[in-house]
Amino acid sequence: MAKKNSNITVDKSSYPSLVDMRLNQIRFSLEDLKVDALVVNYLPNIRYLTNFSGSWAYLFITPEEIHFVTDDRYEEQIKEELYHLPNLHTHITRDVWDYLSKKKFLKGVTNVAFEADRIAYSDAVNIRNLVRPLKFKPAPCIVEPFTMPKAPEELANIEKSCEIALAVYDKILKMVKPGMTEKEIAIEIAYRTRKLGSEEDAFPIIVVSGPRCALIHGKPSDRQIKPNDVVLLDFGCKVNGYSCDITRAFVVGKATREQKKIYKLLHTAKELAITNVRPGMNGKNLDAYARDLITSEGYGAYFRHSLGHGIGIETHEKPTITFRMHDQIVPENSVLAIEPGIYLPGKFGLRIEDNILVTKNGGKHLTKAPEELVEI
Repeated sequence: MAKKNSNITVDKSSYPSLVDMRLNQIRFSLEDLKVDALVVNYLPNIRYLTNFSGSWAYLFITPEEIHFVTDDRYEEQIKEELYHLPNLHTHITRDVWDYLSKKKFLKGVTNVAFEADRIAYSDAVNIRNLVRPLKFKPAPCIVEPFTMPKAPEELANIEKSCEIALAVYDKILKMVKPGMTEKEIAIEIAYRTRKLGSEEDAFPIIVVSGPRCALIHGKPSDRQIKPNDVVLLDFGCKVNGYSCDITRAFVVGKATREQKKIYKLLHTAKELAITNVRPGMNGKNLDAYARDLITSEGYGAYFRHSLGHGIGIETHEKPTITFRMHDQIVPENSVLAIEPGIYLPGKFGLRIEDNILVTKNGGKHLTKAPEELVEI
């Protein structure tokens, strides 16, 4: 089985400087946990730290070194893809724990923290037995606090994905008409986002219409669009692995007074939250800006989900902007999706979702939904 262990020359210009800060913060956390190393197996976290985009890898971080382990499928890919990190060693194997036991590349390490929220308990027990006398210590959510703030290079990818999504939405508005099915619209979105440069759908595309708009995560169906239907689109793109996530609603024909009123309320609630977001605030308090306004207008019972979430390599990342959690702190330079919605069963539903960058002066729009409900 192919194996490789190499040092890579450091080139600081080849990766975002924020990656160095992330690694330093993780190493400080290791001191707090009183462990000698961290093993990262969650692929989005590995990508944030190394730029690896493959489907199998482990990352071992010690105070002085980084050991990246993958299998022979990616031996050539990592030569082009991995950041040129200081003291980075690469290893090629298909059995990381047997390889670690034989090669003993973690010199001086006696205890290792692992991502306890990303690995099953039974797997952790099995690994612990394989790597004795190394001791395993659970460390949930040890990487994510440091990947929430985005580097300028990462933000540029998110901004590009937003540009593609907005351009596709404009094209969809010009082509939707009565008789089209929800599935046909979803297919057009998937095709057009890729044509403009999206790598893949950021998540399964949502297209719902008429009464089905009350389905918060409804799948596209064979239902045909009818005159005066509300149509709701929720989709995202990916550029260099980074996502966007927008929701838009419009009416094919004439909107009712109630539909216009609810849309305006949602838009006002969304903008209120975006204006008031600040680095360091609790996500629960941010959720309250929009939720309290919607509740004051009598629709609180129909706003059933969280106000929003972080965006990055994953479409749904921390922080979670919700009334259900008390510990979600919003960092500066994090990217959020803010998405208030009101859903009236048997009638219709409306949701507006924009992506923002968190700054000291509030939220900076990366996308901006129309102020009024669009009629086509």
